[in-house]
Amino acid sequence: MRDSIGGKELGSIEAPASMDQWDHFIDFATEHIHRVIADESRAYKLKLAYEELISNIIRAANANKSVADKDAKLAVSLMLRNEDGEPWLVLRTSDTGIQFNPNFNQGPPFDTNQPVHERKIGGLGIFLIEQSVDKVSYDWINGNNVYELCMACNPEVVKQP
Repeated sequence: MRDSIGGKELGSIEAPASMDQWDHFIDFATEHIHRVIADESRAYKLKLAYEELISNIIRAANANKSVADKDAKLAVSLMLRNEDGEPWLVLRTSDTGIQFNPNFNQGPPFDTNQPVHERKIGGLGIFLIEQSVDKVSYDWINGNNVYELCMACNPEVVKQP
């Protein structure tokens, strides 16, 4: 993951990491995703991964929070970035909640064939995120959890501004 955003920024927002801000975060990303990605299936997958990610961020940001704690902040930005000559849509979140590394792509494969009543709690959301986007990453930068959801955007699926 890069320390700086790089690429062409399409927009950004910042607000408390709170369910009160849910619609604000969803509306922002949905508008930009549909503005850039013409392929509805790929746009849906990115939105699904984003919703799962920010629900986890908001839940973790408010876990074990005492009255004296400041509200965690969540910043979201979208950008188009070229990597190895290919365009990528990058949805980046940065939050000030407790450190949480989901170890993307490092755990054992999630068994979706296992009966629901036999599954242990946890892991399905991470699996959905990993399966929904082309690349996902996490890093702890300057006291912030930073996640990037990346979708390759060949010219046929990117709308022209």
